[in-house]
Amino acid sequence: MSGKRVLAAGKFDILHLGHLAYLEQAKQLAGSDGKLIVVIARDKTIREQRGAPPVFPQDQRRELLEALHIVDQAIIGYDTRNHTDIVEDIKPDIIALGYDQKTDIDALKQLFSEKGLTTEIVRLKKRKADGLCSSTSIRKRIIKYYTENGRVRD
Repeated sequence: MSGKRVLAAGKFDILHLGHLAYLEQAKQLAGSDGKLIVVIARDKTIREQRGAPPVFPQDQRRELLEALHIVDQAIIGYDTRNHTDIVEDIKPDIIALGYDQKTDIDALKQLFSEKGLTTEIVRLKKRKADGLCSSTSIRKRIIKYYTENGRVRD
């Protein structure tokens, strides 16, 4: 098998075209016979990072991602602070980081090296995605719409 196991991760709270561009790039890294495994942030993690709960619960986010034909497997992240646990279990050849994911690649490589992991880390490029391609911009647009119109609509 020439394909690779690629791990991609994120919140994926309001699924949009930016997410799709990220996942398509990650799948390309895997190759035609490779596997894309997506780790979805736990609700607890999102609350801690954002100070607010996700719009969609983790089980629904996992189900939505797994329904995409480019995703071979979607799992909910572990309830641990040790980032190597999930990598040790999945054993990806590559971790695909989004252009906007704030991860210290050198520190992560050092951590992997200490654990004897040879996983490659690839920072993906920002790709143009038509339409709204940021969960933050989508939330702001929704808030603006309902604020300007003064009432909630069905």
